[in-house]
Amino acid sequence: MSRAFIASAAIVAAIAGNAAGQTTGTAGTTGTAGTTGTRTTGRTVAAKPSSVRITVRDLVGARLEGVRLTVSGAAAGEFTTGAAGTTMVPDLKPGVYRVRAEREGFVTLEREFTLGTGAWNPIDIVLNEAPPPPPKPEPAPAPAPAPAVAPGGSPVAISVPDFIERNFIGREPLKESIVACKPLETVRLLQIREPVAQHTHDRNDELVYVVAGEGAVRINGEATPVSAGALVVLPAGSVHAFERRGKNPLVVMSTLTGSACETAKGTP
Repeated sequence: MSRAFIASAAIVAAIAGNAAGQTTGTAGTTGTAGTTGTRTTGRTVAAKPSSVRITVRDLVGARLEGVRLTVSGAAAGEFTTGAAGTTMVPDLKPGVYRVRAEREGFVTLEREFTLGTGAWNPIDIVLNEAPPPPPKPEPAPAPAPAPAVAPGGSPVAISVPDFIERNFIGREPLKESIVACKPLETVRLLQIREPVAQHTHDRNDELVYVVAGEGAVRINGEATPVSAGALVVLPAGSVHAFERRGKNPLVVMSTLTGSACETAKGTP
């Protein structure tokens, strides 16, 4: 084989090898480029804040002005509905919120709502009227006026010995003399020879002062000796009796208190 042919073959092989290397490199470059074209950056687009329009109505659909709205959640604030019964709550991020609606005369309402990514988010709230307050208790009745006290009349001053001398019992078993007759008391002078049977005064207390003589006052069956200067207090309803001891009459001054004077007495 000639040297010229060998040289030509070597040249052809070299050219073919270079071509093959260029083709492989191009393919690798192409693959790298393809990989670069499909790679993602991994960034997340932040959600934009939005606004909420809150409308408040009553049960018949009338819009309520002056409703206080308290919003809490990812953001918080206080707002008040206007004449149209609405208010706008701006710049709220998506999430869960709670709104509290208050107005005098209505039942306070709390409501939860979820805010999405939309630009328009209406919220409707309906308030119930508060029940009427319970009626005020009736005022306590005015206390009954105190019973009028009748005038006491003119004062009385006597000499007991002189009075007894003018009204002495003599031979009588019992003599009762009215000394003073007043609207709420009766003052009597009792001269006792014979025992006075037991009795009571249901409406009157009785004060007994022994003026002269000796005797006994029997109270609820128990006898208490008395003589001049003794004082006995007998509450209303007390069962009592009088008796003389000694030769002279038992003379007592009896005052019945608590009711009008009665000039005629059935018992002492």
